[in-house]
Amino acid sequence: MPIAALTGTRLRERRLSLGLRQSDVASAAGISASYLNLIEHNRRRVQGEVLVALAGALGVPVAQLAEG
Repeated sequence: MPIAALTGTRLRERRLSLGLRQSDVASAAGISASYLNLIEHNRRRVQGEVLVALAGALGVPVAQLAEG
């Protein structure tokens, strides 16, 4: 699996460790829960403003999600 594909997996793991629902994180990031689901299952790439918003919603630096 390419390194870039792991961003979704890291997002999901962080969200679950915080006990948050997809809908809560998606709402905080300004995206739909279905889009977040696709990102978490590595079916859509995430970058730019969406990645920054998701990192903020999860309380982690962008680099932690993007690079592990």
